[in-house]
Amino acid sequence: MQGYHQQPHFAQRTSARPELHAGVQGFMTGVYAWMTAGLGVTALVVFALGFSPQTVEMIAFTGLRWVFGLGLLAMSWFLPARLPSMDRPIAGGLFIVFSALMGAFISWIPFRYNLGSIASALGGTVGIFGAMAVLGFVTKRDLSGMGQFLVMALLGAVIGSIINAVFLHSSAMGFIVAVVVAVTSAGLTAYYNQTLKQMYMMHGGGGNLAINGALALYISFINLFLSLLRLFGSSRD
Repeated sequence: MQGYHQQPHFAQRTSARPELHAGVQGFMTGVYAWMTAGLGVTALVVFALGFSPQTVEMIAFTGLRWVFGLGLLAMSWFLPARLPSMDRPIAGGLFIVFSALMGAFISWIPFRYNLGSIASALGGTVGIFGAMAVLGFVTKRDLSGMGQFLVMALLGAVIGSIINAVFLHSSAMGFIVAVVVAVTSAGLTAYYNQTLKQMYMMHGGGGNLAINGALALYISFINLFLSLLRLFGSSRD
């Protein structure tokens, strides 16, 4: 099962204050600090579980796979709507829990793909993600229409991935899903960066906007990485 959907809930306002405009870079730095923390937790969990192949096998090849996968999918829908009303420590804690669960869910990667493939996919992800993040931050073009289309495309890919995993077991379908997820994740990275910048300039970073934004970007990063690994990775066998 590949691809997680997350649509951040950002309130709309109509005016920007000068001090908010001046502070947008600091705000975005905070967003990426949260995202980096989440990725760090994920990597730490993958590394730790690497010392327990039996645990990884239990998570990846038993019914626990679906418990983790559907649980993460449910959290990716639930958290964005709830985070704005939570106390910041609780919101941050849930983001870290989500990141840790994701680490457990993808802990099979080092056992399936060789280190070179993982490094190449990670490097490609960082490059594409970084380029799209900069594009979304600096572009003057309104990406809201594109963002809505990409969200629907990603949702369709998630549904297609589940159908393929349960019924079809088609490598061609898996390839198509991976391509769609990679393209939509790259596009959504630009869209989320523009939206976060605009929302902060309109009304500041209240409602745990930084954590909500970090969650959206984190999921885009993970989806992009998994898709590139699926498309170009080489098995350890």
